[in-house]
Amino acid sequence: MKRIALTLKRVIFFGAAGLLPLLAHGQIYTCKDGAGRTVTGDHPMPECADRRIVELSKAGVVKREIPAPLSVEQKRQQEILDEKRRAEAAAEEQRRQQDRALLARYRSEADIESSRRYYLSLSQDLIKRDQIGIDDAQNQLKAANTEAEFYKRKKSLPMSLRNKIEDANRDIAYNQKNMADHQAELGRINGKFDETLKHYRELASTAAEAQAAR
Repeated sequence: MKRIALTLKRVIFFGAAGLLPLLAHGQIYTCKDGAGRTVTGDHPMPECADRRIVELSKAGVVKREIPAPLSVEQKRQQEILDEKRRAEAAAEEQRRQQDRALLARYRSEADIESSRRYYLSLSQDLIKRDQIGIDDAQNQLKAANTEAEFYKRKKSLPMSLRNKIEDANRDIAYNQKNMADHQAELGRINGKFDETLKHYRELASTAAEAQAAR
């Protein structure tokens, strides 16, 4: 009875709208034109070119809705949104590749700590080299200053002696700067491996949970 009543309602509606003849074609298209009038036909009409179109089946059931074409501004906004989604998808894929590379490179936390020690040792060796350079330059400066004591009563030092003092001071400053950079690198290395270890634990935990859920 409900199905009969629903069919009668559709017949009454389409009859009132003058759509019964169109149902014989199997489907109809309908939209609202610029004046708000309902336009119907057995194929999409020119009046509906920039309008939302509803396609109905022979039984009067909505088969699909064809959205109105986007305006220039809507297209621009859609392109921006699409580009954002593509960028996000690319970033997500890159993150996944990095995660796979991390798990492939390190088999355990011990591997990470071993790599940390290796890179720290490289910077520590450079710091030792910097200190040796500072010590050598300071010794040269001390020797040059001692030699300069013999010229106290004279108006100026010999050019060769002035060059020795300038070179020593320049070498001291150069090696001190290098040492500061290499000491800062120790902090960056530790920070990097702290983050690597933290992320490795997160990935390992997620993998373990996924394995347990199977």
